[in-house]
Amino acid sequence: MRGMLRARGRKAADEAITKLNGDLEELGLLPASRRLRVAIRARYYISPMAQLTIELPAGLLTVLWLDAIATTWLKGRLWPPLAPFAQVPIEGWKALRSGNFDTASETLTASILAPVVAAVIFLSLWVAPLVVAAATTAGRGLSLSRSTRMATRFRSISLIATAVSQCARAEGAGWRQRPKKHRRVARALARVEDEIMRLHRTSGYVTPLSHRKRHLKDHAGLVVAALRRAEARIDTEGDAALAPLAALLMTIADRIAEGRIGALLDDLPADLTPARDREPLRLAVAAILVAACAVGVAFLPMPEGTDVYVIGGCGIVILAVLYGRRVHQLLDVLNVIRGV
Repeated sequence: MRGMLRARGRKAADEAITKLNGDLEELGLLPASRRLRVAIRARYYISPMAQLTIELPAGLLTVLWLDAIATTWLKGRLWPPLAPFAQVPIEGWKALRSGNFDTASETLTASILAPVVAAVIFLSLWVAPLVVAAATTAGRGLSLSRSTRMATRFRSISLIATAVSQCARAEGAGWRQRPKKHRRVARALARVEDEIMRLHRTSGYVTPLSHRKRHLKDHAGLVVAALRRAEARIDTEGDAALAPLAALLMTIADRIAEGRIGALLDDLPADLTPARDREPLRLAVAAILVAACAVGVAFLPMPEGTDVYVIGGCGIVILAVLYGRRVHQLLDVLNVIRGV
């Protein structure tokens, strides 16, 4: 089974490479470089069965964590493992009021350690497994699967190949289909721009607190601005601007495959204004909306245990509205909003 799935992945990678080279030939550009072909093969390395075995534990842990949070905060009941620690300061206060100072001293001393023990239990049993599960599904640095890490690392190259394909389709389109094809080019470029702005998080080259992230963010903003300027030439030059736009995309893809995410393009114009990364704003809006849904669901007369699934469904709908077709890549954001 494993060999069959890997053979299917190799076949999909070969088809993607052949399609990309055909699109480049239609646009009059050189075929994909060797390093780019290797990156595309790495993108298709993960098998459907591996993805399923990764996402099922992550989904199960998320449901269990939501049930604990809903029981503790929304319904006003204390999570059972934390109940003994919450009783320690209460018993100490009762002993102090009754005049039993020795018992009160011992109990209150233990109450100082109770929050620390409770925090260790909560972090080790709930937060840590969910962080690892979300990172594995998203292919981040803490991922337990090399397949998902490689798929995330080269996801931008796959999106660039899609954008190049849309450019090739638009160049040969008739006047009736031209507006539709140009809209598809715009949508494909929007997804590429979002991925470029996230390279400092998804490339795997930079640690979360690295000082290099600021430079990478600024450079990514300039690259996105250059792409938008090249795209805007379609309105003045027509189909003649599609080939240079595709060449620009291929340069970016080669640099990503090479690992030079801080030099995606050379000789950027000095008058470019860096594009802004709107990911934090989207995340903040999603967090506010999910929290509002959780509060609203708490007041609805619903059967026991169904509120967890309603809140999760609302979160997925909110992410779908904010992120569009990228929602399947960003479901880990929902875990972050929920507290991971």
